[in-house]
Amino acid sequence: MTITRVTEVCFPQAVAVYREAWRESHRDLCTPAFLESRDCGAYLKRQMAAGKRLYLLTGEEPVAVISIGDHEIEDLYVLPRAQGRGYGTMLLRFAMEQCGSAKLTVLSSNTRALTWYERIGFVQTGQRRQLREGLWEVELDFGELP
Repeated sequence: MTITRVTEVCFPQAVAVYREAWRESHRDLCTPAFLESRDCGAYLKRQMAAGKRLYLLTGEEPVAVISIGDHEIEDLYVLPRAQGRGYGTMLLRFAMEQCGSAKLTVLSSNTRALTWYERIGFVQTGQRRQLREGLWEVELDFGELP
């Protein structure tokens, strides 16, 4: 497995991973039309333009993507068919080393991700941002790495 910083050369691969994994994770929250119409490439370009560093995890094929800010981790997505194999953990640990400390947000409806992050050692900070009735972004923090 190789973790590489996303450049123009591998940007299409990063978009493909993000698009497929994002659509699957948002399938129960968004209409099919919205899932299909969202321009994932434009979103990732905006993230990079804002100073986020985007990384791609590749083995036999690209399987996961993540973006990293100064002290925050965003957009960790693993292809659905590659989940449960440790790829997300590998990429998350890499991102945490890059940050020195880490905060992230997870949709309140994504109980699988919340449980996974808490098992790794993240704790909910109590900060929540309501997106709509019954749906929040929940902030988690790992704190300083040893």
